Amino acid sequence: MRAIRLISPHLDFIPNETSRGLWESDQNGACWAEYEPLSDTLSALAKPMRVLEIGPGLGRSIVFFSKKFGWEDCDLHAYEGDGETTKYTLNGPRFEDSFCGTISELRRVLDYNGITNVTIHDAKLAALKDLPGPFDLLYGFYTIGFHWSLEHFFDEVLGLIGKTGIAVFTVPSNFQPFPRLRQLPYRLAEKVRIDAGSEKLLILGPVASGA
Repeated sequence: MRAIRLISPHLDFIPNETSRGLWESDQNGACWAEYEPLSDTLSALAKPMRVLEIGPGLGRSIVFFSKKFGWEDCDLHAYEGDGETTKYTLNGPRFEDSFCGTISELRRVLDYNGITNVTIHDAKLAALKDLPGPFDLLYGFYTIGFHWSLEHFFDEVLGLIGKTGIAVFTVPSNFQPFPRLRQLPYRLAEKVRIDAGSEKLLILGPVASGA
């Protein structure tokens, strides 16, 4: 429950079956809302591939995508940090202490689902720029690009995907591309949440322009 409250402080859950069911519905709905606009793009990536998720929380996307896209033989990486408080903004400034994950629970969820090919990088010990790129796919849902402006992390993201990788991020519905982004191939895909709210998915890299 503590791990859930850190990544989703708006949810007032208690440890009972009702809360478990609501959490399951929330997480499954988020996964399908991301899968549908990304299915063609991610299915087209050649395997095996190297994948990095920034801010996986409890690992819902790694588990879901691994099973939907057959990532069993891929080199998966997760960048997460243990947190004590939640510092969410909307497309806001960069904080060096914005971690709100629980690495022990992330490992437990991955193990429970039989996802054993994930290297977890502790964000408090390893800088983003020092991760072992390049990656074929880098993504983050409700992390960089949504709570914290992608513009502040752009150099690191470009360094981690190199010239041929792609990056995908959740961005607010009113997202406006910044000047450096406009110089590169990208596209915005609509994503509709189960609560009828909406954000967009920013897809950055050669695949965004059909190259």
